[in-house]
Amino acid sequence: MGIRRFDHVAINSKDIAKSRAFYSGILGLDIGESVDMGDVILHYMRLPDGSAVELFEHKDRKIYDELQTKEGFTKHIAFNVDNIDELNQKLIQNDMKFEMDLCVLEPLKVKALLCFDPDGVIVELAQKI
Repeated sequence: MGIRRFDHVAINSKDIAKSRAFYSGILGLDIGESVDMGDVILHYMRLPDGSAVELFEHKDRKIYDELQTKEGFTKHIAFNVDNIDELNQKLIQNDMKFEMDLCVLEPLKVKALLCFDPDGVIVELAQKI
């Protein structure tokens, strides 16, 4: 018994269409199921291993605004990718903002970038070199 694998990361989404377009259209995650929990709809964006980005669509906008100031801060989420150069171009073409431009991080032996998702979450994309 113990931890078997990473399951999901949850993100409060300000604009679900923009969030889904970023995670699916740009990053290539599969659009999974959506589950109506009453006051929130959970939208799952699936990775090949079954783990997910879970997007919270709050039906009451005031709840989203309150959560942005009350919940803890996540530094970033990170994905290992196959073609960092191709994704970098897609991000540029979609006018996404960068925290760190594409570069080689020798100590980590990766080529990486940091960008912002539509809700301001920093997303790291890294490819082993």
